[in-house]
Amino acid sequence: MEQKYFIHEAGNRKGPYALNELKDLNINKFTLILHDGINNWTEAGNLYELKSLFETPAPSPINLNKEIQKAPEILPQPTNTNYNSNKIGIVEYLNTTIKVYYPNEIIEYRYANFGERFLARLLDVFIIIIPSAIVPLLPGWLYFSLMHCSDSQQTIGQKALNIKLLSTDGAKINFGQSTGRFFANILNVFTFFIGFLMFFFNRRNQCLHDSLTSTLVVSEIRRTNRY
Repeated sequence: MEQKYFIHEAGNRKGPYALNELKDLNINKFTLILHDGINNWTEAGNLYELKSLFETPAPSPINLNKEIQKAPEILPQPTNTNYNSNKIGIVEYLNTTIKVYYPNEIIEYRYANFGERFLARLLDVFIIIIPSAIVPLLPGWLYFSLMHCSDSQQTIGQKALNIKLLSTDGAKINFGQSTGRFFANILNVFTFFIGFLMFFFNRRNQCLHDSLTSTLVVSEIRRTNRY
């Protein structure tokens, strides 16, 4: 004999209904159900034979392909789950070196030492000393700022010592950042050269003007292709 079901609706008991009739009543899993095999009202979702009424069928491959063809723009795009994506300037700081992950290559740098930076600055001063004597400040500002934001990211003195300037995010600095770094040099003098001495007390060999402008002076060690 086919099982008959009663439903509890608006305080009333309705039924009996056959299983196929329950499907047409649009009951939900919280609808209270009673039948001869149970003593108390029970939520429909707790009855094994009724669970199939509330399960959402998975789309077939054929239907899924049709949906893709109809609305490809709403599908999520694949993402790169590797540690470094194709963003420019993702930096991995190591003990004495840094790795910068660019779209097509990985470049590893070491921090420039004090001797390299001092000799590079000495050469640069010799280059601008005469123009600076004629027009104070302007030649030095334009020389350092334009050179540091150029494609080479280095002054003539730095190029001779094989070092260059890099933003702490791995990118090339812009003119505003290089200008700020040039004028931040003044603070090194106003602090009785303590700003320069900071070089010896941080792991990234940064002076005060480097820290204030988020820059690093580095020397390339190696580069490898990412793919």
